[in-house]
Amino acid sequence: METPRDVGILFADIVGSTQLYERLGDKPALAVVQETLSVVSGVVQAHGGRVVKTIGDEVMAVFEGAEAGFAAAIEARERVTTLPPVPGVGQVRLRMGLSYGPAVPEDKDWYGDTVNIASRLVALANPDQILTTGETVDALPPDLRDDAHEFASIQVKGREEPVRVAKVTAGGQPQETTQIGFARSAPPASAASVTLTLTIQGQPWTVPPKTRRVVCGRDTACDVVLTGAQVSRQHATIEFRRDKVILVDHSTNGTTLVVRDERPVALSREEFGMLKSGHIIFGRLNEPGAVVIGFAIA
Repeated sequence: METPRDVGILFADIVGSTQLYERLGDKPALAVVQETLSVVSGVVQAHGGRVVKTIGDEVMAVFEGAEAGFAAAIEARERVTTLPPVPGVGQVRLRMGLSYGPAVPEDKDWYGDTVNIASRLVALANPDQILTTGETVDALPPDLRDDAHEFASIQVKGREEPVRVAKVTAGGQPQETTQIGFARSAPPASAASVTLTLTIQGQPWTVPPKTRRVVCGRDTACDVVLTGAQVSRQHATIEFRRDKVILVDHSTNGTTLVVRDERPVALSREEFGMLKSGHIIFGRLNEPGAVVIGFAIA
């Protein structure tokens, strides 16, 4: 295995490719996907990058610097929006995730934390949106840093510290409210200043101030005992980490976090920051046997 080195990793994903295949049929849909990925690949190469691989409707590319990856992502979004709309489907759209940092090359592929973060960001991005990291923005020339707005932090599996997240606003980024279940960055505060109230079967319960961890599940030894067909014995924990409240799923059926005004976030052996108020669904969204409790953070 080679020595890690700093590179930019970009994932670009075609939005709604399943609908393409359903409405157009396999051969016409494949032609649309291939044309779109060809446009993205051409932009990558024009900015000195290299396409590592294509995975269905997604491209993974590598760049030697943060600036090249940043510029390529913006141009790829612009170029794809100028493609002719697909009859019966509409405009083809991309979502992208870009991360700059150490990665390890091996067998024409790349591995490591930077790759994992870029993959996580593309999965969370909205249509037409480019998400990147605060570290990537820091690595850009000063005149480009204003083209990205840092707005969130997320927990990524395997990392103790949260990842700073920014959305790229250059190149015609729509100005709608970003709908992602991130824990927004906030000024540092002590853990004691964070108050969590859970509403269980209509009854509010304020978690004691010195509590560091609340265990939820079917087991009678849990702090919050729940009954339901989708609830595991020790389903999930709510953890206090400095000024953050983190939901961690340990279950078989998963946990869904619904934050007010945000898109639901489905967790499967993952963790995510809780924000403001909303609901925790112990199980899959809209499935019978799931148990719902409310929460509010102050």
